[in-house]
Amino acid sequence: TWAFAPVADVTVGAADPTIGSRSPSGDPKIAATAVSAAVQGYNAAGLVSTTKHFPGHGAVTGDTHLGLQELDFGKKKLKRRDLVPFDAAVDAGAPAVMISHVDVKAVAPGKPASMAAPIYDLLRKDLGFDGIAVTDSLGMGAVTTTTKKPSVAALEAGADLLLMPANSKAAHRSVVKALRSGRLERSLVEDAAAKVVAMQLWQQRTAGAVPVPGDVRQQAERASAALSEAASQG
Repeated sequence: TWAFAPVADVTVGAADPTIGSRSPSGDPKIAATAVSAAVQGYNAAGLVSTTKHFPGHGAVTGDTHLGLQELDFGKKKLKRRDLVPFDAAVDAGAPAVMISHVDVKAVAPGKPASMAAPIYDLLRKDLGFDGIAVTDSLGMGAVTTTTKKPSVAALEAGADLLLMPANSKAAHRSVVKALRSGRLERSLVEDAAAKVVAMQLWQQRTAGAVPVPGDVRQQAERASAALSEAASQG
């Protein structure tokens, strides 16, 4: 009922070891078209999609699973290239966006994007996104090697949902402690939780009104074949 797709990263090709073939294209406009169509399809089917990895991971030449990696673009290039598919996703009604752990030098240098308030401001204020902001996995090296109490840091920065903490019990304890100490505002956390619950209720209501076709498997196979053919034709 909640898919961590579509990938909206614009790949640079062979120098991109993390996203690679998961990227819809190396052309921002083509990627935007594919992502917009995917989001609309998910919405129509009553599935919560998660456009990722904001603000773009396709030009990063290292692996954030292992450690913090840089996206060393200026803001103009970032907007002209990497943000294009995400902008299209927001326009298409994307319900959720996943925030990467990339060090975006032009926006919030020196820390993972998922831990940086300016990144969430870029998504919400510049792109006009009002859905759920999800972190990438908090067990990845880019976070575990750079950030203490990443669950708290992500919520402080603007995340609504925390994905896969390295230790879920420890993450829960750290959030509770931060609430009790006043480091985290209760209203901030309650608003985030309310948004997630509202999204789940929307999904349940929408999916309940969409009948599942009897030939859904055959439709999926045909769609997969068509995508493969389109990809092979460049």
